Amino acid sequence: MESRTIRTICIFLVLSLSFFCQRSKFNNLCDPKSEDYLESLIVRYINFDETPHCGVVLKVDPPTFLICPPIIPKVNGSFFLEGFETDGTRLSFSSSPPLPQGISFSPFSNSLQGSYSGWKANRQSYTITANNTKGSASCTYKPGWMGKLPIKTNITTCYDGANALDPTCTSIPGQDGHLQRGLSQSFLGPNTVAGVDITTDLNTGLVWTSCQRGKTGGGCSTVGTINFSLSTAQADCTSLNVGSGFANRTDWRVPEIEEYLSTFDYSLSNPSINQTYFPASDSFNYKTNTYSTNATNTFYPTFIESSIGAGNVGDGHRLRCVSNSPPTSAKRFINNGDGTILDLDTSLVWQRCTAGQTNLTTCTGGTDLITTWASAISYCQSLSLAGKTWRLPNANELRSLLDFYFTLGTPGFDPIYYPNTASSNYWTSTTRLLALGEAFIVHFGSSSGGPDLKSNNTTNRTRCVSDF
Repeated sequence: MESRTIRTICIFLVLSLSFFCQRSKFNNLCDPKSEDYLESLIVRYINFDETPHCGVVLKVDPPTFLICPPIIPKVNGSFFLEGFETDGTRLSFSSSPPLPQGISFSPFSNSLQGSYSGWKANRQSYTITANNTKGSASCTYKPGWMGKLPIKTNITTCYDGANALDPTCTSIPGQDGHLQRGLSQSFLGPNTVAGVDITTDLNTGLVWTSCQRGKTGGGCSTVGTINFSLSTAQADCTSLNVGSGFANRTDWRVPEIEEYLSTFDYSLSNPSINQTYFPASDSFNYKTNTYSTNATNTFYPTFIESSIGAGNVGDGHRLRCVSNSPPTSAKRFINNGDGTILDLDTSLVWQRCTAGQTNLTTCTGGTDLITTWASAISYCQSLSLAGKTWRLPNANELRSLLDFYFTLGTPGFDPIYYPNTASSNYWTSTTRLLALGEAFIVHFGSSSGGPDLKSNNTTNRTRCVSDF
């Protein structure tokens, strides 16, 4: 507080001298109107000089402690100011490792300021050190900077109970085509760099080969070898890093399953990907580096209609290589203690227990609610929990909850935060456009998922979602 006061005094003196004060006839070192008086104070401040100057002492207190702020969620892209507690004065701050772009130490107070715009929540811990000429103190800062919302499915139409088009979305409100939640897809490309084409996902920061591997040329029209096992896929993507690299990049690799998901477009089929940015893409399975139930199986996305499956590492699948940092595997959840869980990666708040369970601490009691698609939507629309407005998640929202790395895909969730979750199918609000009587489901166990009949009332459970 004292250092903040001194900074304020100095700024006030500078402004006063510049705009309000008349220059004194005589340069009296102790006259506040004198240039020499102000210059002397500034020199003492910069040099941590504690010798008295006309009765004024710019005292320097060593920091004997530094307390970092607790984890407080910060909305992605929003400005924040977060303070440290310390007894030191006239401090400078540093961070190890360095803070990410957009975050800095405030020049006017003992605090951090800025905004975070990463795709996922920041998992890095930082050692923050406050120091002056008399000492230093440190603390560990674990930020609560949240990631971005999941990508929209691009479903924009609603359907009634007879699977007919409902332009007003009033028959079954709350379905995906009605709410259309998430970030709009944003791609840039194909851009030609060093003679080859790449496509950049402006939401995730990922850079993709515009053509699936084995296709080249304008519009990806020249076809070569297009089927890859996991080992040949890894070799192919690694080969792009030779010399100056493919498109001058040397960090190409086989994608993880969750990275492919950001390219799904549920409004399209055969293939379910925007071919403006990814020309001549095949409607087939694509190789990933994410293992499934055991070390011989990996997940794959199916671009026939945006589904997820798993197959042997030796199976021949299509391939698209990706560049930029790989995703971190550990999820970041916060138990709000009110029957809800905050996912820092997506800024979404989840119903902790499966619908129908009554004990919000252990997720026991009652019976899991197993209903049709329309009933699941209605349940979430009317749910009263933690003062929030709830909805049935769309396919991308529910898939964002999957933990593909927890224990080789079984279960596909963290039971610490979501106890007593059945290894079963859960409804999403997303209609399958190839068959309007079906909607997408997600299996929390195998981490896979595709469509199912909306009328099915024997197998599918419900977990609702809300906004932060």
